[in-house]
Amino acid sequence: MPQLDFVWWIINFFLVWSAILVVITIIISNETSPNVDQLSSSPEITKETAEWQWL
Repeated sequence: MPQLDFVWWIINFFLVWSAILVVITIIISNETSPNVDQLSSSPEITKETAEWQWL
């Protein structure tokens, strides 16, 4: 049954590549979301000067 083997090979091929693409998109979306949060929160950070008193 070489035709059945070929059909299963094609099904497995597409399943593997779709899983790889899903994992890559999840990794990319997780890497970009903290960067966006850092960029959006950086203007909220205010630096205040501290007065040092030498003893």
